[in-house]
Amino acid sequence: MRQSFIKFYLGSTQNSNISGERSPFEGSCCSGQGGAESTESEIEEIPKYRVVLLGDSGVGKTALVSQFMTSEYMNTYDASLDDEFGEKTVSILLDEEESEMIFIDHPHIEMSVENSLSTYEPHACIVVYSIVSRTSFQMAEEILNYLWREHYTQERSVIVVGNKSDLARSRTILSNEGKQLATSRECKFIETSSGIKHNVDELLVGVLKQIRLRESREKKLRRQCSKGKMSKLHASKTAHSLNLAREILNKMCLKDSKSKSCENLHVL
Repeated sequence: MRQSFIKFYLGSTQNSNISGERSPFEGSCCSGQGGAESTESEIEEIPKYRVVLLGDSGVGKTALVSQFMTSEYMNTYDASLDDEFGEKTVSILLDEEESEMIFIDHPHIEMSVENSLSTYEPHACIVVYSIVSRTSFQMAEEILNYLWREHYTQERSVIVVGNKSDLARSRTILSNEGKQLATSRECKFIETSSGIKHNVDELLVGVLKQIRLRESREKKLRRQCSKGKMSKLHASKTAHSLNLAREILNKMCLKDSKSKSCENLHVL
């Protein structure tokens, strides 16, 4: 929508000289054509992030995604972007920066965790269980164990979500259990209720924050490597270098990690 408006505006500028005479600005930096090029070059492509929701059936994954569509941070939403395969796309405006997020929600029985990761290569995963279901919690633990073995939790953002927190009287999973599980697998943790929309916006913002923080850290590591600030990594291959750089950075942050709660979705 933004691009179509700009094209229309520039088109009217170029056709404003209807007399056919050559504009004194034509060919200069102030000409309509030059303005179009400079304006279009200033339009940055909106970053797109894929987020896969994982968990047992009936834990509220689809309900959470539906609530995301009504978030106060939602910038635009086009229902035509939905498809029948459990994908919803929404544009989020956070910290005056727009991002497009694609939420992928397939029933667990239709697509395995392995297939979901290989098919979509997501930037983040949301692992959901119900606080009133021990079975769903065990399923979440199995999923996290797989992500841990595949080094996914170390390389991507993973958030463990205990949903249906409004059903406090029927709770079978204590908050500390979920927190301990998330911490043991280097993940973030939050309890939500899609029914009363408790912490739903916090989860949405937290996912995007985690993705942006990791993306920013990766860029910083690449700049450091390119500038030769990590001399020990000079002879290594690029992928191997980044893995080592992550380990070094993690060791540097060990002193602060104990003070960072797994419930704080605004820090790595």
